[in-house]
Amino acid sequence: MDEQKAAEELRDYPILRELLTDQEKYQALRDQCLRTCKQLDELVRTGSPQVRETAQTTLNAYGHALGFLDEALQARDEVLEQEGELR
Repeated sequence: MDEQKAAEELRDYPILRELLTDQEKYQALRDQCLRTCKQLDELVRTGSPQVRETAQTTLNAYGHALGFLDEALQARDEVLEQEGELR
C-alpha cells in the first residue's frame, strides 16, 4: 500500500463522520451516554471504594469523549458558516 493511501485511511473515521452528519444519531448517542453517566454517578455516590474509583474514572472518560464531540460539532459549524460566507 502506498504511503498516501495509508495516511488517508488513517484519517477516515466513518463513525465520527456519521455522528457529525446525522443529528438524530448524534443525539441518540449523546442521550445514551448521558444515561450511562447518570448510572455511573450513582455508583460514584453509593458504591464500594473500588467501584467508586472505577466509576469515577469511567465517568471522566465519558466527559472527555462528550466534550470532544461537542468541540468537533462546533468546529464543523464554524467551517460551514465560513463556507457560507465565502459563497
